[in-house]
Amino acid sequence: MAFDAMADEVVRADAVRRRLAADVAHELRTPLAALQAGLEELRDGLRAADSERLAALHDQALHLGRVVGDLAALSAAEAATLSLHPVDTDLAGVARAALDAQRPHLDAAGLRIDTDLPQALIVHADPDRLHQSIANLLTNAARYPGQGTVITVRLPLATAGTHAVTGIA
Repeated sequence: MAFDAMADEVVRADAVRRRLAADVAHELRTPLAALQAGLEELRDGLRAADSERLAALHDQALHLGRVVGDLAALSAAEAATLSLHPVDTDLAGVARAALDAQRPHLDAAGLRIDTDLPQALIVHADPDRLHQSIANLLTNAARYPGQGTVITVRLPLATAGTHAVTGIA
């Protein structure tokens, strides 16, 4: 009986490890793909290397560094929690930055982007995690629909007290 319980625990631990590896790969792939696509656009002369574009690529490098840092902390602590650094953050600005960073993928997929964003929407949250979440949603949106699909980014879908709902469809 004890041996069976230990065997079951080994199987569960292996499944958790595999799921974690897949999640980490996805978290690393998203900013890396955006960075790579942006650099290829610059290299091929499709976009000018202006300060705005370079800043967006720099932001992707920073996000990639943050994910790698989280992975190191996760490994050292053997825990599945991510660090959060909440501050008053403009969610609409974060959404715009994530959309700008993902634009090469969305354009390459032949998608049309429609936005409904306020000038500003201040929330108390971790701006890097928000950016990461929105970028992941946009990356997934670019991966699955067909050419000509309209992707809508809307803020807020709903507000209730201290909560705001964001939508990407």
